[in-house]
Amino acid sequence: MKTTKTHNKRKNNAFKLSEQVKKILHEKGYSFLFNYNDFAYFKKQLKTTFNKAVSIAEMFIQYHEPEKNDFSEYVY
Repeated sequence: MKTTKTHNKRKNNAFKLSEQVKKILHEKGYSFLFNYNDFAYFKKQLKTTFNKAVSIAEMFIQYHEPEKNDFSEYVY
């Protein structure tokens, strides 16, 4: 008789929609905008959109209209 171990730990999955949105926001310098309440709201609003991750990330940026981003502290 074989026994198998089951792991119940959550794993970060790069294919999860929330992880894709976080990555897009991070690349644009707006990682601080992400929160799960807004994510769930935007996801519900855009359920028929083709590219959900990009659309949700754009909604985060438009909704919050940030004046600064992650890169604002750096002097160029």
